[in-house]
Formats: sequence, structure tokens, C-alpha cells
Amino acid sequence: MKLIRTLFAAAALAASATAHAAVDYTDTWWQPSEPGWGASLTHVANTINGAFYVYGADGRATWFATLMTRDGTAERFTGPVMRVTGTWYGAPVWGGSQVTVVGTATFTPSSAHAATLVYSVDGLTLNKSIERTFLAATGVAGTYIGGTSGRRAGCSANGTIVDPMQFEVLHSTVTGSIRIDHISTFTGARICRMEGTAVQRGKLLLVEGAAYTCAGGWTSTARIYNLRQTAAGFEGQYVADAGGGCTESGQFSGVTQYP
Repeated sequence: MKLIRTLFAAAALAASATAHAAVDYTDTWWQPSEPGWGASLTHVANTINGAFYVYGADGRATWFATLMTRDGTAERFTGPVMRVTGTWYGAPVWGGSQVTVVGTATFTPSSAHAATLVYSVDGLTLNKSIERTFLAATGVAGTYIGGTSGRRAGCSANGTIVDPMQFEVLHSTVTGSIRIDHISTFTGARICRMEGTAVQRGKLLLVEGAAYTCAGGWTSTARIYNLRQTAAGFEGQYVADAGGGCTESGQFSGVTQYP
């Protein structure tokens, strides 16, 4: 296992040199048109540890491991592909394992929930379009205490948005309907509302074309992405177009408010 430890150390050094990736890609990924194989990815900072569960030429299940780091080109991750062999799982005594580098892998996301995976094994190169796998419905309904951080550009009033907020979220995992009310923690008045239909992609929710209105006359259409449950509450990111070159982008998050 010395090779794996060495690779992890190198990945850690590379990850510390650049800003963290914008999205957490931890999930089970697959190609829907080819059910039966997939990739399990665990993402920390700028490092992705992955396992590809595929089939050999004999049709039997096999797997390969990879350790990919963000290589400085947008959100792309690259690294070696390893074949791992070792002690039979039923052996009474663990006898160790052997790791051999057999190729390379590149994971290139096109969005928070879709990507291209190119990997090689013993000279054979595979190019796959993959997406997050739906495992179970996830909901974000609740009341939260948190805040919004964003920026407006090209508008009559530009600048940074940093506001503490209470969030009242209504969300149906059956119909997908969702409403996110941003409420002032100072006055209790509703500041903004985002409303639309959420579609689940893996563990993430995506809301295209949400109606986004705020006090003071702000009206736009928003795309809400990376919307998800967290261990303590919920979080999401958004970009809004109010027309005429006026845009707003930002993120919001909150912890569950108990009665």
C-alpha cells in the first residue's frame, strides 16, 4: 500500500496550492444508458478518490481505483488509475495487497451534476458521459437561520450582498414544487422569494427558471443549483438575470432552526 500512501501525500500537496473546487462532486456516478457499472467518487478540497466498478473481458465484476487532483484547468481533475489485488476477503489472516498503476483518469465536469470521465487501463482508453445517480428523494423543507452572500452587476444598484437571513422553505419531493422565502432576522419581513420546480440530480436539487422577486422592485429569473441538505441544514447557489445586462449571483445557507 506504499504507492497509495505516496499518491495521497502528493495529492495533498497539490491541493493545498490552489483554491478549492467550486462544487463537491462526492456521489455515485453512472451512465444511464449503460446500467450496471459506475464510479464512486469522494471529493475533498481539490482531491477526488474514486473507484470504478466495471466488468473485465470475461464479464466478471472488477474495479479500479484512482486518485485525481484538480489540475488548474477549470474544474478538471486528473490522476493515475490503479489495479489493486490482495488477500481473499474470507482469509483468516490479512496478507496485504498490491497496487499497480495501469493508466490515467480525467474527470471533467460540465455542471454540478454531469461530467465526462476519460480513463485508460493497459492501453485501452474509455470516454464516458456520466451523471449523478438518483438513490433516494431528498427534501429541503424547513425553517433555517443563516445568510445570503452575493453580488449584483450591470444594475442600477451594484455591489455586494451580505445579509443574515431566516429561510422558510416549502418543498414537495413528490411534485418538486419549491418556495424559498428570505426573511429579515431584524424586522421579520420577507425580503425575497424564490419559487419554481426542483429536479433532483443525484443528491443535488436544480431549479431552472425560478421566479425571483425582492422588496424594492427586483424581479428576475433565477437558476438555483447545488441546492442540498447538509448535516446541519441546507445550502444552495444561484444566478439571476433581471434583463438589460443586470445580473445577480450568490449563495445562501442556513442551519435548522429549532422551535
